Amino acid sequence: MTKQYLYGLLFFVTVIVLGSCYKDKGNYDYTDTDEVVLKTIRDTFNVVLPDSLKINLTIEESMANAADLSFQWVLYPTATPLTRRTLDTTQNLKAFITELPGSYYLTVYAKDRKTGLEYQKRVYVSVISPYSEGWLVVEEKNGACDISMISPIDTIFRNIYSTQNNGELLPAGTNRIPEIRTYSTDQRVFIISPADMIQVNYSNFAKIMDFPEFFWETPAVVKPQEYFANSYDEMMLNNGKIHSRSLNVPPNSVNKLNLPPEGKYYIAPYEIYTGSGYEVYDTIGQKFYMLNTASGNLTPITITGTPIFNMNNIGKKLLYTEVNTSGGQCNAFFKNNNDDSLFAFVYNYSSSQTTTKERYDGLNAPGLKDARLFVGSRLLQLLYYASGNSIYKLDIPAKTAAPIYTFPAGTEIRAMKMYRNLKNSKDPNHNNLIAVATHENGQGKVYYFPLATTGNFTNNTYSKVFTGFNKINEITFKSQK
Repeated sequence: MTKQYLYGLLFFVTVIVLGSCYKDKGNYDYTDTDEVVLKTIRDTFNVVLPDSLKINLTIEESMANAADLSFQWVLYPTATPLTRRTLDTTQNLKAFITELPGSYYLTVYAKDRKTGLEYQKRVYVSVISPYSEGWLVVEEKNGACDISMISPIDTIFRNIYSTQNNGELLPAGTNRIPEIRTYSTDQRVFIISPADMIQVNYSNFAKIMDFPEFFWETPAVVKPQEYFANSYDEMMLNNGKIHSRSLNVPPNSVNKLNLPPEGKYYIAPYEIYTGSGYEVYDTIGQKFYMLNTASGNLTPITITGTPIFNMNNIGKKLLYTEVNTSGGQCNAFFKNNNDDSLFAFVYNYSSSQTTTKERYDGLNAPGLKDARLFVGSRLLQLLYYASGNSIYKLDIPAKTAAPIYTFPAGTEIRAMKMYRNLKNSKDPNHNNLIAVATHENGQGKVYYFPLATTGNFTNNTYSKVFTGFNKINEITFKSQK
């Protein structure tokens, strides 16, 4: 085949292609795409149950003629969006909300019926019940207890438990509502009395289950003391024994508390969570243990570096222990076995090992050895405790305590807790306000004491007081789910 023939063939093909392109020019009908923008008045909405959610949707288009749009408003949880509900199919939403309190996304889909194009906008919805957030107050009267709540806007809701449970009251002596945490979108509320512990619905406080239902095998002695929930690990103290479980189990599996570890021990009602288990204190052996919630085993503490004190042989009576900072530093307070000397030990924990940091012997802290109410600072090396009708502040490095507020004579301090907003750490009161419950002149009161940067009470007094309660046995702050 000659080069002239190849050139001629190439020229012929080129002419055919160009000719086809020329003939085809103008055969297509090009149209502009209508750009649709969906707008709402804001991107965050709150609903207080029981109520409806109303949102007006504004349509902005690039063309003069409005598109023929269909609408769908879909609500789903922020953490587990498998559960979805269509609230409305009109441009402007109006729907009665029946979801449980929590955080949700709401997406509106607008579809052009002509072109099939779909546009969407997502907003954030916080569903709140009247009992979503606030200070829970356990009150006792005439041999029975009930729960009230002080809301963030200072409204007091009375008789929450009996209202939701057809007049049923809590037993006399109900005295603990452990710190309420939320993990894997599940917030659980436990209420402890001398011979029972129940779980209630976090939204309306309706009773879910009582003591025997927590266990594979109900303990012979029913004396619940504490319940701790951290990440996927949970631990109950009953009569000084540990019953634990890991929530990291297959879905829909039955998961109850395990039998306690064998041995002679009695665990103090305080916990340090390490991320893979709990550090606990045995009051009989006077030493710390590490608890593995999956296996239920107690093992000695692994120490790194040169120990300043022996975590596996403290040899003293524990008064109180608590995490001091988010970095893993903990403070533990002891008195010797003769009840005549006071100590503060500082240590750092991790998932696998513990480092002893500081030791302060000979604390000058009036009333500390007999105190029963303690609050540790999460920001400073301070401990607050109640003795008599006064609140003391212990400066740990200075080894000295002094009263920072004294109530009128005859006042009984019944409970004391740090405000911890586990939903919003940016809350200015988070770790910066102590609530104190008292009984004085025949009535219960709750005081708010904001903290100054020095650790003293701001202006040396309280900012708010709520009155008219019965005898108060417990206060606990409940954050939003």
